[in-house]
Amino acid sequence: MKNLNRYMVLLGGRPAIHKLGNIGREEDDFIRVFEEDEEYYIGNFVQGFGFIDVKFKKRDCRSLTKEEVDHLNGRWHGINNHPYYQIWVDYEGNVINKSK
Repeated sequence: MKNLNRYMVLLGGRPAIHKLGNIGREEDDFIRVFEEDEEYYIGNFVQGFGFIDVKFKKRDCRSLTKEEVDHLNGRWHGINNHPYYQIWVDYEGNVINKSK
């Protein structure tokens, strides 16, 4: 297993394997990847119910586009409509610390 901290996109209609079954989405959606093995990226959807340790087949994922990176950078993520943290990623999708 290799540790990561990267944003990617799961292609719409592709499986997202969780203990509860397939929780994939119909549309392309952002995922955050924390680990990988030979076949899967392992992480969670950026938005949703908080399912962790979801497996995404590598062939079903893609890197972020420049436009997606620009859209994500500086966005606030929250819980129950309360700002929690601000996200910054480089153009490969890796989460970076950005000084304020």
